[in-house]
Amino acid sequence: MSQQQDLKGKNAIVTGGGKNLGALIANNLAKRGANVAIHYNSASSKDDAEKTLKQLKDAGVKAVAVQADMSTKTAVDNYANARLFSDSLAGLGCQKFDIAINTVGKVLKKPLTDISEKEYDDMFNANSKANFFFIQDAAKNLADGGCIISIVTSLLGAFTGFYSTYQGSKAPVEWFTKAAAKE
Repeated sequence: MSQQQDLKGKNAIVTGGGKNLGALIANNLAKRGANVAIHYNSASSKDDAEKTLKQLKDAGVKAVAVQADMSTKTAVDNYANARLFSDSLAGLGCQKFDIAINTVGKVLKKPLTDISEKEYDDMFNANSKANFFFIQDAAKNLADGGCIISIVTSLLGAFTGFYSTYQGSKAPVEWFTKAAAKE
């Protein structure tokens, strides 16, 4: 980006924001002045989330880290997203988000012929169902003029072997996002 938009006073939520791509996005938002709520999935990623949280606060913005398991059917059925949004809004002391970025994803590299029904269900719960309900809750918790950004990967168009459940379970996210934009 040659010109970076000033985001001072804006409030953002980044799922998967505790590490990897999500952490990079969260840090970029904070450097531009946005208050940031980051999501992490489980205790195994808590240390990464705490490190990212410190970086965000060091950038001089309000920041909060919220754990919510969005990767299983049980978690999604128990509506982890609702708690994620309510805890994040409370942690930042705001009523709505201006920016909602969804980076959550689960990858399985395995031949299509070897994938079990459980693996299939796990992938679709984490990559499709959780993302659908994130978009739904983001829309309910978005300020006027706010934006929802869904991150998928170039694997959707690359037709790379051994990623059938990843590609298949992430493709709906693109369409959920397009539909939400029209609505």
